[in-house]
Amino acid sequence: MATDIKQMMEQYKLAWNSHDVNKIISFFTEDGIYEDVATGSVNHSKKEISEYLNTFFADVPDFKIEIKTVFGSDDWAGSEVISSGTHVHSSLPGVPSTGRTFSLRAIGIFQLHKGKISHQSEYYNLVTLLQQIGVMPGQPK
Repeated sequence: MATDIKQMMEQYKLAWNSHDVNKIISFFTEDGIYEDVATGSVNHSKKEISEYLNTFFADVPDFKIEIKTVFGSDDWAGSEVISSGTHVHSSLPGVPSTGRTFSLRAIGIFQLHKGKISHQSEYYNLVTLLQQIGVMPGQPK
């Protein structure tokens, strides 16, 4: 794997952890796509991604990512992360804000074009998230 993919993912993580929306979207192509597979949200273009991120950071103002693994080849990259934060506001219909914290594993798959993200698909277990923030019964094992 090219070292620049690891470096890119580290810089991308730092942008997410600082909640710097402009920096995050600078990693995307103009027509980039950010897809949250668990919720079915698909955002096309830097403008839509920016709007999504502003809403997300309002919902989880202390959101952080810890990278566990990064891999890549040619125009593809992937990362396994631990995502954590406190759910203080909710933009999802039917999901109340709870003020509870969460920590869950997630996988990001990135299609790259000329060193920029053209498509990111983010995968995580939505049931685990909903259980941790207290809006779904049961405890994740």
